[in-house]
Amino acid sequence: MEKRLHRYFVVVFCFLLCCGSGLTAAAQSMNMEDYTSFKGKKPLRLNGGVSAVGTWYDASEMFGRQPYTWQLNGNLNFNIYGLIDIPLSFGLNNFGSQYTYPSLPNRLSIHPRYKWITAHIGDVAMTFSPYTLNGHMFTGGGVELTPGKWNIAAMGGRLMRGVGYNPAVPSIPPTYERWGEGAKVRYNGSKFFAGGSFFTAKDTYKTVSFQADSMGIFPKSNVAASVEGGVNITSNLKLSAEYAISMLNRDTRPVVTAESDGEATTQKTATDYYHAIRASLDYTFWKNTIGIGYERIDPGYETLGAYYFNNDYENITASYARPLFGGKVNIALTGGFQRDDLDGSKNADNIRVVGSANVSYTPTDKVNMSLSYSTFQGYRLIKSQFDYINQTTPYENLDTLNFTQISHNLDFNFNWTFQSNESITQGVMFFTSYQEAADRQGGYILPGNLSRFLNASTAYTLEVAAIDTGFNLGVNVSNNYSNQTNFLTLGPMLAATVKLLKKKLVTGASVSWNRSAQETIPVADVLNCRWNASMRIAKKHSLQASAMYQHQKRTAQLVTKKTYSTTAQLGYSYSF
Repeated sequence: MEKRLHRYFVVVFCFLLCCGSGLTAAAQSMNMEDYTSFKGKKPLRLNGGVSAVGTWYDASEMFGRQPYTWQLNGNLNFNIYGLIDIPLSFGLNNFGSQYTYPSLPNRLSIHPRYKWITAHIGDVAMTFSPYTLNGHMFTGGGVELTPGKWNIAAMGGRLMRGVGYNPAVPSIPPTYERWGEGAKVRYNGSKFFAGGSFFTAKDTYKTVSFQADSMGIFPKSNVAASVEGGVNITSNLKLSAEYAISMLNRDTRPVVTAESDGEATTQKTATDYYHAIRASLDYTFWKNTIGIGYERIDPGYETLGAYYFNNDYENITASYARPLFGGKVNIALTGGFQRDDLDGSKNADNIRVVGSANVSYTPTDKVNMSLSYSTFQGYRLIKSQFDYINQTTPYENLDTLNFTQISHNLDFNFNWTFQSNESITQGVMFFTSYQEAADRQGGYILPGNLSRFLNASTAYTLEVAAIDTGFNLGVNVSNNYSNQTNFLTLGPMLAATVKLLKKKLVTGASVSWNRSAQETIPVADVLNCRWNASMRIAKKHSLQASAMYQHQKRTAQLVTKKTYSTTAQLGYSYSF
């Protein structure tokens, strides 16, 4: 396997060397002017930054947390003659151990770049399509080419490391080693675009340290491909679509069968085929924008190029947006529905209806407000075979088999800067959000199936330019009702920030207190005190420091318990 990984690195480096010397005719016939462009430039320039942070922690209850941790992070970029960039990032820490020596970096990657050529080497991630390769991390190599209107990409490497079964840590499931390759091509024209992607992955199963049959973990193989395209039918009418197919074998181990003559034959399990499609149509006229979208993914659709994938659903959505009153008011409306159980194999059908409305109002540059509302309703029909067999009429179990999930969300935001000049700036803000969720059965909301969440905050801000100081005074309120119980949390907050030493040193402190009550009975008081500071030294160096103290008093079953925690951090960063 390691030889295979080295092969990917070698292929990428060779590809880059070929590209750097012969991708275009201009590069193949470099004239004297091209050579003289190197004069006065350094053959190698290094820039980036490194940072180190130490954290001290002390509490009345440590819960296994380390009293001291440290981190060392860095981002470096190697520039060759001002043409090729090779960025490098790393991170070291001592998390999760008491060892005195540092652990190896979790991730290491470099991304050399030359004009419209970018390579990805090491532990990297790439995206081709939501249905083929979608942000999956791999160890190997990749390349992206963007000459003109073309976008070409390719990758290859190890998607997952093989992990054996450890009975001492049963929470970590064993995995097969997985390798994959893929490519993408897309052309972006002035009036249309077209492209496609291809991805394949396969697990190796010959050397594993666990019994696949007993654990239900089997080696897989996958080939996924997609084609996409879009066209501007008119200057204000756009159509786009994508179709994908995934060929997935959920157990690639050969099956041995015995025939009548006594000879054994081997055959592989069948490969399943799944399809996905999505399309959208957008139309703009007289500042109105209307959009229609459709997406359908077969039950069981899966690609090994994504960590998680939703399937077995069909979406139909519509949207509308328009500015009003010279752009001071903007409205946006969306709606649609989703259904699952496309092949009728589930025990319950789900139909979801969603809708949202957003309105923003900006009468002046000092006042702005926004209001948004969304609703979600899910209808579920449980198909109980026992009830089907025993019912005497088609309507006997209608109420007991139909459920409706209802959710409403409302958000409001208001900002007003009522004074703004060279010496003083003052303003107020207010934000509130409300959410209600319920399960309805047979037209009734049963006790305990209703919940309400209300959060609100308001704040006053003051900035005084003469002393480079800012103040913030606010109040937060949260009221939650669930399981027929009401919880209320509220408290004030005061913060101040000041700039010193010709604004090189910025320091601030804040204090907040909040009380939580259950049905008017206090259950917790929490006090938070925070301090932070940051100072830049000689443009390239900076120091950071922070400290936090928290005190809690909690009451449960007439027993009061007090706890505390203190956290302090000291950091240094250097940029060059």
